[in-house]
Amino acid sequence: MKSVLTAARRTAALALCASAALVVPFGASPAGAAAAADEPGVLLYITVTPSNGGGAYAMRLTCDPDGGTHPRPRTACAELHEVDGVVKDLNVDPGACPRNYSPVSVHVRGHWYGRTTSYDRKFENDCLMERTLGPLVK
Repeated sequence: MKSVLTAARRTAALALCASAALVVPFGASPAGAAAAADEPGVLLYITVTPSNGGGAYAMRLTCDPDGGTHPRPRTACAELHEVDGVVKDLNVDPGACPRNYSPVSVHVRGHWYGRTTSYDRKFENDCLMERTLGPLVK
């Protein structure tokens, strides 16, 4: 009987630990002691989806500190700082693009220094997307 109680206690303890781990928010310490100073001022999730379904990609961008899964966070953050985080105000490299129609959608979600931000736009082609959004999407 003693071994059954010991096994039941272990099972209960493991279940308690597992449920406690699920309650901890992503990026927070188990004791909830993550200081606000350690959190990035900017956290954006960027998704680029061509209409043909191929070549879609997603990335996470943080600024202050610059990082995430974005390939060029420092450059992307610098461009965003120029427009105070308003993605629709970006126009990085205005110029001519081929007039081919191969739509690509861009979705940006997250926060800019405490302000919720979102951006959705379908571009006629990837050239227009890259000229408008620059390092944010490439």
